Order: sequence, then C-alpha cells, then structure tokens
Amino acid sequence: MDDRRVSVAEEVIEPELLSPGAGPRPERPAGPPPSPPGLLWRLKGALAGVLGLAGAALLLTGALLTSTVIGALLGIPLMLAGAFAFYLLLKLLGSGSRHTFTFRRF
Repeated sequence: MDDRRVSVAEEVIEPELLSPGAGPRPERPAGPPPSPPGLLWRLKGALAGVLGLAGAALLLTGALLTSTVIGALLGIPLMLAGAFAFYLLLKLLGSGSRHTFTFRRF
C-alpha cells in the first residue's frame, strides 16, 4: 500500500469548493452610507431603556421588600408595577414591526 499523504508544498484544490464558471466576483459599487436613525427612533430607544431600567428597579425593590409582612404590602404592588413596565417595554419594542408572522401547525 502506498502512503499518499499530501505534503505542504503541493497545492490542492478541493473539488467541492469549485463550480463551473467560478471565478473572481466583480466588485460591487458602494452605495450611499446608511442614514442615522431619526428622532422618533431615538425617542423609542430612550423610552425602552427607561422602561427596562424602571421595571428592573421595581421588581428588585419589590422582591427585597417582601421579606416581611409589612413590606409585602408595598413589595407586591411594586413587583406588579415592574411586570407591567416590562409588558409595556415588550409592546413598545414590538410595535411598528413591518414583518409579522404566524406559527402554523404541521
């Protein structure tokens, strides 16, 4: 049996990487640079950040307060307010979506 190992000096081209007519691709002309996001997009991002931070702060504060009975009277509503803030955050981030899709059963 011959030991047919490929040495480093030999150039080998994998046949799976080539296709008929494959050659260098032409350069694509550069298009105009993307425009910066508009004012409403930046406001939406800022509001999403504020809602996210407020929701996390309310949930954390409410969770820490629920260790006592008196604190639970304040903590549970704070946790509900934090959950509502996260709900509003998800509704805000999902609004204005151009592409909607549904999951279909197979």
